[in-house]
Amino acid sequence: MLDTLKRFGITTGGAAAAAAKAATLFMMGVKCDRVVVPTPVGLRIEVPIDSIEEKGKEFCATVKKFAGDNPDVLDGIEIVACVSSSEVFTLEGGEGVGVVTRPGLRVKEGDKAINPMSRKMIAEAVSEAYPDMKLKVRIEVPRGREIASDTMNKVVGIEGGISILGTTGVEYPVSDEDYIEHIKCELDALRSSFTSVALALGNTAFSFAKSKGENVVKIGDRVGDSLELACEKGFSHISLYGMPAKLMKVAAGIMNTHNKFGDARIETMVFLAFLAGVDNETILKIANSYSVEEGFHYMGDMKFKVAKLLAERVIFRIKNIKNIRNNIQEKKLSLKVVVVGYEGEELAEMGI
Repeated sequence: MLDTLKRFGITTGGAAAAAAKAATLFMMGVKCDRVVVPTPVGLRIEVPIDSIEEKGKEFCATVKKFAGDNPDVLDGIEIVACVSSSEVFTLEGGEGVGVVTRPGLRVKEGDKAINPMSRKMIAEAVSEAYPDMKLKVRIEVPRGREIASDTMNKVVGIEGGISILGTTGVEYPVSDEDYIEHIKCELDALRSSFTSVALALGNTAFSFAKSKGENVVKIGDRVGDSLELACEKGFSHISLYGMPAKLMKVAAGIMNTHNKFGDARIETMVFLAFLAGVDNETILKIANSYSVEEGFHYMGDMKFKVAKLLAERVIFRIKNIKNIRNNIQEKKLSLKVVVVGYEGEELAEMGI
């Protein structure tokens, strides 16, 4: 059934890394129409280069971001990398790359929104072409400022352009409606050998669950559907691994975490912070946060208590799924929820 196969894409970080490597090779006299770049997940991906040009003392390459079959407003957007000689390696964001304006994100306030993993990808790609790394690299997105209004950037505190991000370099079609068929296949394969399964809401949660020796399936937004499928297929232990933002939606009873199905993240976070005993001044900051990540930044060490309450609330919601509730009552199923922090650490674990 080849017509059901889904195409994977590349993240903005992957596109920027490819452009940077192509620009570096061009500076060395090698003009490429495609390059191969490493990714944080161990894959090497071949990326087409859209154009190459020399601009004064700079050498520039353009890559068109490809989203595969994942719905993405950034599909086809041009990402440009320009390189020039320097005493040391530097990486900066230029026009069309947003600026972080709020605390709590993985990039500090005032800096260009190029996340740490994307910086690592770009540096590794450049080093393959030019090992001594004495280069200045600038990433630009010509239509970034324009298209940023169609993204969630302003909502989380990034102004003036898009983000260069991605934890894997590869864009998975996890929000596509047909992705549930992929989840079914993975669950079937695991059930043939195992009675326990971990469902991960994203890349960071997936990596963390893997590090714990779990049999993991990445489920993206399809939380309720995936839990029901795992229950129907006879797994006797189901774990749910996720970062706070998506789990806040589940705690609010939203079982498909895609933004078109609703959002109660900040409200749920405020409620849990109140129950955890967070002081009123901090709760006010949390209530005015642009993102869950920002809210957790304000919590300090109280984030562990809030995360514990979050895990408890998620379990409460999951138990409302009829088949899961019946199997728990009949002692055929045990559940676990693990809240994974923004640095890839465990914030809380609760089980029944």
